[in-house]
Amino acid sequence: LMKGGVYMDTLTREYINELAELIIEIYDIRVPIKNIDEIVEKLGGRVDDERESLYDGTIEKVNQDSFCITVSPYQSEQRKNFTVAHELGHLFLHMGYKTNPQIWESHKSGKKYQRSGTTEQEYQANEFAASLLMPKSKFIEELRKHTDKDGRIDISAVARHFNVSFSAAVNRGRFLRYIK
Repeated sequence: LMKGGVYMDTLTREYINELAELIIEIYDIRVPIKNIDEIVEKLGGRVDDERESLYDGTIEKVNQDSFCITVSPYQSEQRKNFTVAHELGHLFLHMGYKTNPQIWESHKSGKKYQRSGTTEQEYQANEFAASLLMPKSKFIEELRKHTDKDGRIDISAVARHFNVSFSAAVNRGRFLRYIK
């Protein structure tokens, strides 16, 4: 799928979706996620508000077994959920937390993880966030629940169910090829 000139191949997308599903299973995460901060704590981290930040969210390694996600308080609850889940995507996919000890070791404690320019990593983190907040099977189940006999989907109801924005739900439906 092309998105702003960046291509995410099907294998990468499937890997990211499977990783998110695995994390949901291993950490016994209830979907829809009602409190993203509790999930972060379950995973070994914490979430802090950062009024001065120029970013919606950043992540840093605190020590060998812990991390901290900093989020701007100036976002809706739905946006914050996606931001935190996005940072978890960087944590697992790009920082190697619990997935690649060698990469995780290479990160210095206390150094905020800054995006190294590649928008490919941003799309991967977005895919992870969508997969964590709206796992494929549960998302399809909700779509079916909110589709009328004429095939019209109440995507707002789906978004409310998962506590994500309307556009996050629409994008998830598009990427899963259930919404045109």
